[in-house]
Amino acid sequence: MTQSKATRSIIDTHRHIFGPKLRQKFVENIGFDDSKPLPQANAGEMFFYRESVDVDYSMEIQRKSGVSSCVNSYGGEIETFAQHIIQASTVDTLKFLHDESFELRDRFPDEVACMANAHALEENTRDVIDPLISRKEACCISISTSYGAGAAQVFLDSPKAEWLWEYAQDKDVLVHIHPPLVSIGAAAMQQYRLIEALGRPFDTALSAARMIYSGVFDRYPKLKVLFVHMGGALAPVICRLDWNWELNYKNIQNPPIQKVDKNLRKPSEYFKSNIYVDTMGPSAVGLKAMIEMCGVDRVLFGTDFGPVPMSPKLHIDLIDDTITDAGDRTKIFSTNTLALLRLAENAPRLVPRAA
Repeated sequence: MTQSKATRSIIDTHRHIFGPKLRQKFVENIGFDDSKPLPQANAGEMFFYRESVDVDYSMEIQRKSGVSSCVNSYGGEIETFAQHIIQASTVDTLKFLHDESFELRDRFPDEVACMANAHALEENTRDVIDPLISRKEACCISISTSYGAGAAQVFLDSPKAEWLWEYAQDKDVLVHIHPPLVSIGAAAMQQYRLIEALGRPFDTALSAARMIYSGVFDRYPKLKVLFVHMGGALAPVICRLDWNWELNYKNIQNPPIQKVDKNLRKPSEYFKSNIYVDTMGPSAVGLKAMIEMCGVDRVLFGTDFGPVPMSPKLHIDLIDDTITDAGDRTKIFSTNTLALLRLAENAPRLVPRAA
């Protein structure tokens, strides 16, 4: 297969590549039928497209779209993978996913970099990710916005996640945060395929708000996190988070619930210091809102390609058509990512010579 040469550096920071071993687990454990035509879906609303289960096909689309390289993610879906797909312990599941990801990287060394996958609420997974971060085999840490479901759902303000924030700040490594397959309000969103359209962005917004209000970014002021999908549903509600923080039961002597008093700054200010977003929307309005909210230096190119079977060219065209300044387009397409993920150290084969 002949690889087409990209005319400019475009790095996709939000790419899901399921290799052959993972594809076989889909067959064995969650109802994917290799003998039937694609696309398919199982009862849990996990969708199988050729773009997600045929590696060679998806990589060819990536090349033809103009994307020069990508960072592979499993979306922080450790609980789903462990319980239903791999059917193994958390640690063994992480090892399986890392082995699969590194095999893909070795197969496509000029096109694929890897994330270190962790379970944010299980501190023993530090021992799995630390060698990968220390040896610079992984360029960031991938986790989910929440874990569990319904009344048992736990978000990233949990004290159980403190180890991760401390570790990420100490190592100066980005935490890449993705919503789970089963999101907040899943029972009400099963109809009309709303989990994907609404549930996951809302899950991101809720977890981000809880992180801000609980003071995570005040305790770890150098912590860097990226919320995918243009920050989920954060842009339209950021002003309301500010109002909530400013009002904060002012002059009410006996507030009925715990006051919002743990974060030291307006919620919107953390989007200028700790929080990054990607461009997976795709929406011109959303892209402009992200740049307004975070600044162009904090926006990274991402497509969700694979499980979302839309060519990355759609996202490239969105940026080309929306962002008039060539320098800003270059920041979003590559230079922000090169700096934030330290790809010159962690994945030097992905770095253009000019960079």
